[in-house]
Amino acid sequence: MQVKSIKTEHFVLTKMSAADGDKYFRLSNNDNVMKYVTGHALDRQESDKMLATFLAEYGTDTFLGRYLIEGVAGDLIGVAKLDMDGSDVEIGYRIMEEYWGKGIATEIATGLIRFAKRELNARQVIAYVNVSNAASIRVLEKAGMVNMERIEDPDEVKYKFVYSPQINAPLRKVFYQILALIGK
Repeated sequence: MQVKSIKTEHFVLTKMSAADGDKYFRLSNNDNVMKYVTGHALDRQESDKMLATFLAEYGTDTFLGRYLIEGVAGDLIGVAKLDMDGSDVEIGYRIMEEYWGKGIATEIATGLIRFAKRELNARQVIAYVNVSNAASIRVLEKAGMVNMERIEDPDEVKYKFVYSPQINAPLRKVFYQILALIGK
C-alpha cells in the first residue's frame, strides 16, 4: 500500500520517516509544546528515541502513525497522529508554538476526523486531552468533539473526547456540568 499524504485546506500531512529527526526535534525541544506530552522539552537523544518508537509502531504501509504537518511552502507547523484505540481511531496533534492561536490546530483536528471517517471508515473518532489543556479542549470542541469521560491515570488526568456532530451546544453545557459534579 502506498500511503499518500493527507491534505487540509492549508496544510499537507506527510507520514513521518527516520529522515525527519531534525524536524521532530525542533518541535519536541520546546517546553511549552511538550508540556502535556512529557512535561518537559526533549533533548536530541530523547527526541530520536520517541520518533523511533512512533515509526516502529505502524511502519510505513498504513495510514496509522505520525505525520509532519507542513505549510504549502514546506514550513514545519507540527505533527499529527492517527492511532487505533481498540476499535476507535484516535487523533492527536502538536503545533509549533509560533503557530498557536491561529486556528491551525482546529483545521488539523477537523481534517483528521474527516479522513478517519471517510478513508478509514472509523466507527468512532476519539481524542485524549489533559484536563488542564484548555486550548486543546477548545480545539476539539470546535472540531465537533464532545468530552465523554474523565480518566484518572497514575501520571495524568485527562478527558476522552468523541466526535459527535449531532450533540448541540446546550446539551454539551449540561454534560460539562454533570462531569464537574462527578469530578468533585
